Amino acid sequence: MLRQREEKINVWFEMWVGDDITPMAAIFADDVEYTECWGYQYFGKDEIKEWFDDWHKNNVMEAFYAKDFLHMDDNKTVVRFKMEALTKAGTQRWMDGVYIVEWDDDDKIKSLEEYGEGSRKTRPYEK
Repeated sequence: MLRQREEKINVWFEMWVGDDITPMAAIFADDVEYTECWGYQYFGKDEIKEWFDDWHKNNVMEAFYAKDFLHMDDNKTVVRFKMEALTKAGTQRWMDGVYIVEWDDDDKIKSLEEYGEGSRKTRPYEK
């Protein structure tokens, strides 16, 4: 079951890179709640689809993948991820982030909270 959950999250990442929302029905519960690290919230698959489509009008996802997974209990998974995107205007965007994912009884995502750090990492005291 844990491997299947990881695969569902990986499909979510692949959907962004491939600009294909089709697999969403198999991943999210109908009443899913999704919170971005910027504070934006989407309730239900229709709002997520609208956001996904709107985002892809102005951006291209270059890389989006899980670094590792931590399964907390019967219904919670924490995922560290990496994201790199390019706006159509040519601005590079990146994020190292964490998802907190809650699963419903049908093993679909019922809640996803995103936390992210959008700056390039630097070492100010590197010698």
